[in-house]
Amino acid sequence: MAQETIDAIRQAEAAAEAAEKDAVKQAEAIVAEAKAQGVQLKADMTSAAREAAVRAEEDAKAQGEQMMQAAGAEEVKELENLRSAVAAKQEQAVKVILSELL
Repeated sequence: MAQETIDAIRQAEAAAEAAEKDAVKQAEAIVAEAKAQGVQLKADMTSAAREAAVRAEEDAKAQGEQMMQAAGAEEVKELENLRSAVAAKQEQAVKVILSELL
C-alpha cells in the first residue's frame, strides 16, 4: 500500500512536471506570437504613416500649384488692366496736346 502511494505521488509529480513544461512552452509560444504581431503592427503603422505623409505632401503640392496658377491669372488680369489704363492715359495726353496745339 505504501509503495502504491509512493508510485501515485511520483506519477503525480511527473504529470505536474510535464504540465509545467507544457505550460512554459505554451507561454513561450504566446510571447513569440505576441512579439511577431507587435513587429507586424509596427510595420503596418509605419507604412500607413508613410502613405499618409506622401498623400499630404501631394495634396500640399497640388494646392501650391493651384495657388500659383490663381496668382498668375490675377497677375495677368492686373497687367491687362494696367495696359488699358496706360492706353487711356496716352489717349488723353494726345488729346490734351492736340487741343493745346490747335
